[in-house]
Amino acid sequence: MTASETRSIRARPANTATLRYGPRLPRAFYARPTLVVARDLLGKVLLYDGPEGRRAARLVEVEAYQGSRDPASHAFRGPTPRTEVMFGRPGHAYVYLSHGVWYCMNVVAHESDVAGAVLLRGAEPLEGFAEDARLSGPGLLGRAFTLTTSHSGIDLTRSALQLRDAPAVTPRLIARGPRIGIGESATSAKPWRFWVRGSSGVSR
Repeated sequence: MTASETRSIRARPANTATLRYGPRLPRAFYARPTLVVARDLLGKVLLYDGPEGRRAARLVEVEAYQGSRDPASHAFRGPTPRTEVMFGRPGHAYVYLSHGVWYCMNVVAHESDVAGAVLLRGAEPLEGFAEDARLSGPGLLGRAFTLTTSHSGIDLTRSALQLRDAPAVTPRLIARGPRIGIGESATSAKPWRFWVRGSSGVSR
């Protein structure tokens, strides 16, 4: 999808019925190394057929978190009632409340017997949003999709909340660097944040 194509889609009315998306991403997509999944999520479409109708957005910024190898991960100290979904089957949503205000969505993605997840940090609206909707930041994205912790544990391969396939982002348009807003640790400088260069959906 080119930048001009993205702009033309975003300019259409929010209730358009003409948009078509690729197939739902299968379990095998998520059952791979977390960093690989994070990069490959760029350009994919987050879609939710919720109570307020269909909402869809193109992912343009993500961050990888790698369980017991990563002090910044919620899974670093092992499973808890809140984080046990991260230790389960890949392809589920992990939604948590940040600072008592923002609901942030992660995609559980890892190989066997490893906890890992990808935080969805930013997206470009495609369908179901006001023309001036902002999804540039994990909290804004979660709010725009009306997500709460009740969505944590949902199977993205078979529910109304899902990820759809889309053309891969050209490698020259992909940037990577350290994650944002995490404490200093052995992994805080790792280039585990990926984003699409020049996209308005990337957090600032």
